[in-house]
Amino acid sequence: MSFKAFVSLAIFIGTLYLMIRRPRGISLGLAAGIGATASLIFGTITLSDAIDAFYDIWDAALAFIGIVTLSVTLDAMGFFKWAAVKVAKMAGGSGLKLYFYVALLTACVSILFANDSAVLILTPIVIEIISQLKIDERGRLAYLFSAGLIADTAAMPLITSNPINILSADFFEYSFIDHLLFMGPVAVVTIVTSLIIVYLFFRKRVPKSYPINLVEVLDSGHIIPRNILLLVIATLAAIDAGYVFASLHRIPVSVVICSGAIFLLVVYMISLKEHLFVEERRGLRSIVKDINWDIIVFMLSIFLVVQGLRCVGAVDLLAYMFMEALKLPSILSSMALSFIVTVGASFMNNWPMTILGLISIEHIVMNSSNNIDSKYITNLIFSNIIGNNLGPHFFPLGSLAILMWLETMRKKGVKIGLIDYLKVGSVVSIFEVVVASIILWIEINVFHMQLTLPSTSI
Repeated sequence: MSFKAFVSLAIFIGTLYLMIRRPRGISLGLAAGIGATASLIFGTITLSDAIDAFYDIWDAALAFIGIVTLSVTLDAMGFFKWAAVKVAKMAGGSGLKLYFYVALLTACVSILFANDSAVLILTPIVIEIISQLKIDERGRLAYLFSAGLIADTAAMPLITSNPINILSADFFEYSFIDHLLFMGPVAVVTIVTSLIIVYLFFRKRVPKSYPINLVEVLDSGHIIPRNILLLVIATLAAIDAGYVFASLHRIPVSVVICSGAIFLLVVYMISLKEHLFVEERRGLRSIVKDINWDIIVFMLSIFLVVQGLRCVGAVDLLAYMFMEALKLPSILSSMALSFIVTVGASFMNNWPMTILGLISIEHIVMNSSNNIDSKYITNLIFSNIIGNNLGPHFFPLGSLAILMWLETMRKKGVKIGLIDYLKVGSVVSIFEVVVASIILWIEINVFHMQLTLPSTSI
């Protein structure tokens, strides 16, 4: 192994160590930033590599900022609290209905506003609701696991449901509609699968009923004005329509989501001045502060660190494993691809694994000796998405959303041990990856769905 390869590997391992151990409480962004700085200093990547990395990631990073800004603004308006209270009322005092309604609410928020936003915003709200409804400590874990794992599971159907989806779409230049056609059916089946499995784990903890009159207390001071609510719903519908328009005209999705976020932020600030809300929540400075800027630093920095692994042979090794998986018969091919990614994402985090997977797929496609068919390229691209969306919650380190979910609960006094988490997360993750791989295989081999990629992306 050359000195450069040794240094690259050492930096990557050191960065993972900082991410896992978090000495002195350093953030994920700082941990990855140290690794990226070391990569530049020791020459495992060049300044040109850093510029290329920024070009590859800017749309995903800007879209993430837009999504989080939109989510924080809606939270300040009381939109999510309003939705959660409506769900509690709809359940009509049934603990079982409340379980499924909370999970479906989480799934909807994750799909529309990304899994990270769903976890950060809904977890405290769910804790507040189940506390108000006098649900005991045993019961609350059922609702919290449902909210956390479903949020991560539901981050697949739209490009904007997870920043790694945007990264993949930008990398290979396929559209919002392309992604939805493939991952929409996969997401529906895996969400249902997750709901059932998590319920089977906690079915004895879900209370049969709760006092419906306690829900009314949650309404006080948090009702979003009806005219603002209608404007919010119309804006969200316009954003969804904008995604389709942008997809057809090759406009970056970040343009759409940021436009919607800025519009609602302006509406909120004007509404505060006119005292349209029952109580004043947060000013502009508070909202900007709530945007998770650390994750943006993490995205770019870890991209640079992974680029350094090229000289270690990691890309060649993963590309070889992918090609061997493609040779397996029938449905085993899709499963093997997804599980290769799952293992990597679970133990090194899905961001570096997504990047490594994308670079490896590009390496396979660019190698003319492979002469690879488009259906295999389709299988590779979406198996990488499945493994990095569903595989990471096998182990807490794998997903930023799960890490933030655990941290949010810890701050609220709810602690979940590693073993307790693994008993549920690992089983759910394995079942999800299997089911998702089957659906993807059916799409490609039964319905003959394939991606048609621009020549510039391959």
